[in-house]
Amino acid sequence: MKEFLEKLLVDGKVKNIAVKVGIGDIVIDECYLSSEESINEYTLFDMASVTKILATTSLIFIALDRGLISLDDKASSFFNCEDRGITIRHLLTHTTGVGHRNLCLPNYNYDNIAERILSMPFEIPVGTDVIYSCPAFIVLGKISEKLLGDRLDRLFNNLVAKPLEMNRTSFLPLRRDNIVNSNPEESGRGKVNDYNCSFLGGVAGNAGVFSCMADMTGFAHMLLNKGGNIYSDKVFNLAKKNYTANMSESRGLGFLYVDKRYKQTGDLFPEGAIGHCGHTGQSVFVDTDSGLYVIILSDATRYTSDYDTVMKMREEIHNEIRKAIK
Repeated sequence: MKEFLEKLLVDGKVKNIAVKVGIGDIVIDECYLSSEESINEYTLFDMASVTKILATTSLIFIALDRGLISLDDKASSFFNCEDRGITIRHLLTHTTGVGHRNLCLPNYNYDNIAERILSMPFEIPVGTDVIYSCPAFIVLGKISEKLLGDRLDRLFNNLVAKPLEMNRTSFLPLRRDNIVNSNPEESGRGKVNDYNCSFLGGVAGNAGVFSCMADMTGFAHMLLNKGGNIYSDKVFNLAKKNYTANMSESRGLGFLYVDKRYKQTGDLFPEGAIGHCGHTGQSVFVDTDSGLYVIILSDATRYTSDYDTVMKMREEIHNEIRKAIK
């Protein structure tokens, strides 16, 4: 695996990359490479959309576990807006009918963003197909705040990061050392790359968490333990189902559900594995049956503007791991 990763640096596809492979408590391989400076298991990366499972999905699951919410609850019941049929289930499975939107608009702010999103026109009717939706997870983040009684970043810190001893993981990191820059300018080091999250102050349900390999390993183990000490295995097993098998892609609750159509895990993970990717170059996938997990952290999109190239890179890394395991 190391030789393949070194070639990515030589080819200029990344300047910083870390990959870890394990089965349960056994570490099969891990590698930390940088053409800029030394990186290690404590180096922070902008997790981008992996935030969706790190923070937002975890907090919604905690609320489900506490009986504070059901999957069929209407999103509109939490906000001052029209009921358009969008449920918690639709939000978690990217089936709201509302896809990517630029939310950096006049009169949009942290306090009213959910109402603004829930009033946006549909691209397709709700519940008819998967359209990947950062706005949906921003709404879920705001719902978790109402249910659990604090701001999203503090909820994540107190209810997820601290119990899992993810002591270096947070929104709005204070440190500027040992942190990979995912932005074009040096002044952007430690600032979230996602522009919607940045517009909302660096805290949102779709992006904003910074983490490192040591902490992400703990998170992967929590998933392998079906919720660990964060939420119940009952909720985890509910989340791990494929809710969109007859749609354009497969989705669990919050998680991407690996099936034969999914390419970015290569031939390594079987159908039913779950995980998520981040636009800055991150991913984490786990298979609860075998105990296999793979974590990829990089700055790929800083040097590769075509995201299709980043997706292909993930596929190739997973296939290289498969060769090594075999």
